[in-house]
Amino acid sequence: MIPRRVRLRVGLSSTLPVLAVAALALPPLALAGLLPWSVLPAVALAQALQACLVFHRLGRGANHP
Repeated sequence: MIPRRVRLRVGLSSTLPVLAVAALALPPLALAGLLPWSVLPAVALAQALQACLVFHRLGRGANHP
């Protein structure tokens, strides 16, 4: 089984590329009126869910499909 610290690092690092691009690209689009401001927290929430899923899936044993 993968140690908890490693699973946490992999889970968080799986979200960093999307969050970096979202932080740079989405605010100018929202300021220009091309995108609603509600997309920004939705992306953050989706990435938090992604990190949790990766963390938990890495914690499963080898017997689980």
